This record gives sequence, structure tokens and C-alpha cells, in this order.
Amino acid sequence: MQFDRHFSPDAQAAIPVAPNSPNSFAIWAVVIGLAVHSNMTFFLAGAKFTIARLVIALLVFPAAVELLQRGRHRGAPDIITCAFCAWLLIAVSQTDQSWSSTAALITEFGGGYLVARSYIFGHPALETFVRALKLICIVLIALASLEQLSQTHLGFVLFGLPIPGYEYRYGWLRAFSTFPHPILFGTFCAAAGAIFLYSERTSLGRVCYGSLCFFGCLLAMSSAPLIAFLIAIFVRLYDGLLHGIRCRWQVLSAAMFALLLVVFLVANRPVSWIVANLTLDPSTGYFRVATWDTAFYYIGLSPYVGYGFDSYAPADDFFGNVSVDSTWLVMIIRFGIPSIIPLLLANVASFWPSRQIYARTSHDPYVGQLCTAFTLSLVVLMFVGLTVHYWNNVWLFWGLCIGIRASLREQCSNARRLTFNGASGLHDVMSSAP
Repeated sequence: MQFDRHFSPDAQAAIPVAPNSPNSFAIWAVVIGLAVHSNMTFFLAGAKFTIARLVIALLVFPAAVELLQRGRHRGAPDIITCAFCAWLLIAVSQTDQSWSSTAALITEFGGGYLVARSYIFGHPALETFVRALKLICIVLIALASLEQLSQTHLGFVLFGLPIPGYEYRYGWLRAFSTFPHPILFGTFCAAAGAIFLYSERTSLGRVCYGSLCFFGCLLAMSSAPLIAFLIAIFVRLYDGLLHGIRCRWQVLSAAMFALLLVVFLVANRPVSWIVANLTLDPSTGYFRVATWDTAFYYIGLSPYVGYGFDSYAPADDFFGNVSVDSTWLVMIIRFGIPSIIPLLLANVASFWPSRQIYARTSHDPYVGQLCTAFTLSLVVLMFVGLTVHYWNNVWLFWGLCIGIRASLREQCSNARRLTFNGASGLHDVMSSAP
């Protein structure tokens, strides 16, 4: 894993605030769409939409035109994301042909990626997105706090939706805010918090917004998001303490790899061990292990294209018919093992640098900070996805984060290219001087 360089607090505080982006309306529309309850659905021309899905659908074609404009550079993340969406269509055509459900997944993830690649590009657009995300997080977490005080799910009440029920853990009501499940609300808070740990220019800002998102994770009372955000905080502290050491990220990556290697060598069932130990409530951990074991059996019967959206187990198989709490596992069951390969590669390709395009972002320290911010957020989403199934707004948010990180990669590559061309031009001038 490779993160970008660290900038001192003085350098961060001196970064000027960029002017408003010309794409501000589109960016605000997408972020506000994320905050609207995804259980509030409606039909247009026979297609089912949420507010967020409709916003993406309206923006996706202009975004494609924008990305194809001269001066923009397409890269590996774009190709891999297209391959991922194409595989979903191929796989579902071989199973139950649930075109509408598959189209919804592609619109949210692939459309969100495309909109982010096109409109959230450049310093002003990035500033606008972070500013909008901060405001939305304040509103969503304030609403979750009111849930605790009122002991009712106000997010459902405000949008005129039926309350699905009440979940308690350790005597605390688990907050939904405007998400269909507390685990999704907690995941959103963890991923957004990872961004704020680096996007804020001052230590006070990082503490305030980081604490706010941590409080959101606590209100959701969801194990994996809470653990993931604690890991993100550790990474931020680690980076701050060792920012003068260039190889700090290689050391951290090696330590994480060594830890995983020990687990896989020592544990009889390493994946089950990881899943079982990522939960605050042991009973939910063991329940997840049982569903994983059952899912692996059925995956072996249809490993390449999966089962689509139909039931894949007999009616009398309890664990084969319950909720599968893992994004990676759900994708394999629905679309086969090949589906998670481009999904994983799209995440990694968006932040993995090569020697040719590695970012030199000293001209804009804020961009360098955001590179690390969105890399960390993607790591959180990939990690939490082991024990959480993403759908609707969080699934879309994942696509957005990958697209933003890919745009940052392109921006850093352009900066390096301009620096190299400028240095070459200066060398030519000096060589021709008498």
C-alpha cells in the first residue's frame, strides 16, 4: 500500500482556500442525494429510483462527455471499473436476468465513479466536495443524536417512511439516521471520518470532525466501522509521528501483511477467524462465520457467474437464506468469483502509483493531503466490506470515493508531466544559450 507524502501543520495552514468550482451545483446535488433516505423510492418510466440514484442518472451522460474532453487522461482505474460493470451484465445474463437490480448497482457504483471522475477534479471541486461532506455529516450525526434522545428513528419519520423496528446493543438504541440500517450509517461515518483526518487544515479541525464521525460510529453501535475508524486514527497518528521517514508506509504495509500472514498460518479457518473477531457482539461474529461457511459451499456449485438475485439455497437451509453480511461475499454469490477481481483492482489502481506517474504535489500540499485522505477512506471501505453488505447510498459513496481518488491520481500525474516538460524546456533554453 502506498500513501502520499505528509505535509507539516504549518504548510497545511498556509494552503489558500480555492475559489468555488464551476461544478458546485452537481457536487452539492450528489452529496445531498447521499443524505436523502434511500428507502424513499419512486418509479420513472418503470424504473425504480432513489434520489441519489436519480441524480447520478441525470449526470452520468454529461459526465461521460466531460471525461472524454481533450486534456483529460483516462487510465487503469477507468478501464477496470468499466470491466467490472461489464462483468455484472455478463454474469446476470447467465443467471436470473435481474436486469433492473443489476442496472441499479451499475448506476450507483459505475455512475458514481464516472460523476466523480468528471466533476470532482481539481482543487476547487475537491474543496467543494469536502465542504459539502462536512455539512452533511453534521446534519446526519445530529439527527442520529436526536434518535437517542427521542428513542425513535426520526430519519424514517421525517421522510414519511414506516419504521422497520428498533435494534439495541448494550442497552443503547442503534441509530439509523437516514440510512436503511445502522451498519450503513456507521460505515459512512467511518469512511467520511478517514477523509476528515487529512482534509482539515488545522489540528483543531481534524480533532473536531474526527471526533464527530467517531461519535457517529458509536451511535450506530456497529463493530466493523468502529474498529476500522480506530485503525484510521492510528494510521493518522502514525503518519504524524513518523512524517519525516520516507519509508513509513512501506513499513506499515509490511507489518499489516505479516499480521495477516500469521493469521492465515495459525488459524484453521483464517477468513472465519477475521470475521468472528471484527464484531463487538460474539454472537453476531459466530453467525457471520456460519453464513460464510454455507456461502462457500454454494459458491463452489456456481463459481463463475453466481446465482444472480434469486435464492441460491433450498428453503429448509436456514443459513443459506439469511442475510449475508459481506459485500465481497454477496458479489461472489450474485455474480461469481470473477466479479470481485475488478472490484478490488479498481480500488487499488486508483491509489497505487507507478514510477512513471508518482505524484509530486509540493506545488499544492492540499492535493497531497487529499490523496492520503481518500486512500485511507478506500482502505476503510474495503476492510468494513468484509462484514458489511453495502447497498444504495453507501454503495454509491464507494464508487464516488474511487472516482475521486482516480481523479487525484490523474491530477498528480498531470502536475508531474508539467513539471517535467517545464524542466525540459528550461534545459533546451540553457543548451541553446551562447
